[in-house]
Amino acid sequence: PKRTLTGPARKLRHYQLLARVSSVINSSLEPKRVLNLVLAEAMQIMQATSGSICLVDPHTQMLEIEVAIGLSPKAQQLKLAIGRGVTGWVAKTGKPLRVPEGTTDRRYVSVREGIRSELAVPLIVENALIGVLNVDSIRRNAFSVDDEELLVALANQAAKVIHNSWLYEAVAYNARKLESLFTVVQSIISSHDLA
Repeated sequence: PKRTLTGPARKLRHYQLLARVSSVINSSLEPKRVLNLVLAEAMQIMQATSGSICLVDPHTQMLEIEVAIGLSPKAQQLKLAIGRGVTGWVAKTGKPLRVPEGTTDRRYVSVREGIRSELAVPLIVENALIGVLNVDSIRRNAFSVDDEELLVALANQAAKVIHNSWLYEAVAYNARKLESLFTVVQSIISSHDLA
């Protein structure tokens, strides 16, 4: 069970966890690896049973599970409309949502048998929602207000790292295209008699 800390001890523990997580998730610029690192750290900190990171597909405006831990392959194929389920509600409102008992919340959509509570927080970059970080537990009331605060802080930090990894991937892709173009231009020039 999680220990409940109060006051300065709680804040210090949050800062220590965030510093550790920052170090881990900044260790890569490969987007899929960054997402997996973020989710693994979130689940460890929250002592969650399962979790996922859903990203908004810009073409369909649907939430798609990009990475998941503890979910079946079938559940990982689930696509949610923004506004549907706890995750969809968070995407629609841009606000975190803690559900202490999923079976009594009308927004809850079951993706794994036995899940009792859920905590979902938005991933926001430059005032735009890019996705939702979600953790679940088989325990009722598994997530506290402190957990929500910590997961929001982690999501804010993670969203920036995810965004930077996307930028890095785009720059690397453009660099490869330019390199290919340069190679083609060189071969064209060398095959012609410039004189």
